[in-house]
Amino acid sequence: MRGRTKLVSLVTMLAVLLTVSMVFASGLVDVSKISLFSEPPVELGNGTVVFVDPAQIVKDYVADPGYQIGDTFVFHINITGVTDLFSYQVNVTWNTAMLNFTGIWAYEEFLARTGSPDGTSRIEDIYVASNETGYAAIAETILGDYAGITGSGRLVTIEFEIVGYGSTDMIVGTGGLLPTTLLDSTGTGMAFTTADGYFRNTLPGDIQGDAPGTLPDGDVDYYDFLAFAAAYLKTLGQPGYNREADLQGDAPGTLPDGDVDYYDFLRFAGSYLKTVSLP
Repeated sequence: MRGRTKLVSLVTMLAVLLTVSMVFASGLVDVSKISLFSEPPVELGNGTVVFVDPAQIVKDYVADPGYQIGDTFVFHINITGVTDLFSYQVNVTWNTAMLNFTGIWAYEEFLARTGSPDGTSRIEDIYVASNETGYAAIAETILGDYAGITGSGRLVTIEFEIVGYGSTDMIVGTGGLLPTTLLDSTGTGMAFTTADGYFRNTLPGDIQGDAPGTLPDGDVDYYDFLAFAAAYLKTLGQPGYNREADLQGDAPGTLPDGDVDYYDFLRFAGSYLKTVSLP
């Protein structure tokens, strides 16, 4: 009975992926109306967490090779604190003005720990993706009547092409047509939380264009100074905090740390009046 339950759960997951793929292709769904949402990254809590690794990729468009328009890079999807994971489906969304999904870089080591001689479904990439909406759902399952995997590790690595200058959240989605789903070896859904990722490739200090709320425009000028000043001394979670003004931690070259302070001002001052030439 257990083997039949597992087979049914696998068939159901694959059937849903195939069905949604055909629906997107048919035009029956207006994909432009599928909304995206954005939240700041959170600290990993207790229990099972599906999370983006690294949590932040923050690069200088000029100084950091490999993060310009046309380059590719990867995000990993990891899991921690799980018991008896047999199948997963991971949903990710992103800003299509910034990134294009180019494919699965690799199914990773976590489900590969299985004792099944047939391994997992990674023998063929299983995913649905749309670069019109910035949406992908990726699935993998153990094959055969075997126990799931317990512990922590890496589920899948996905590759993106950079198509814009700016920033985007990389969100592990728990809603929509193909939400992130975990199944144990009995085919039962598992509880979990998520933690999102973030990518930025602007010139440090290029917070906005020449009007409040507009996109970075390739230069660090007076309008960016106004935005930086408005965020100064604000911390993550406070009204007025602006992630685009959080340029580094408390030492040169470190990642943003959730507050806009003197160290960020030093980085801003170092970029003031600089410009970048965009394609």
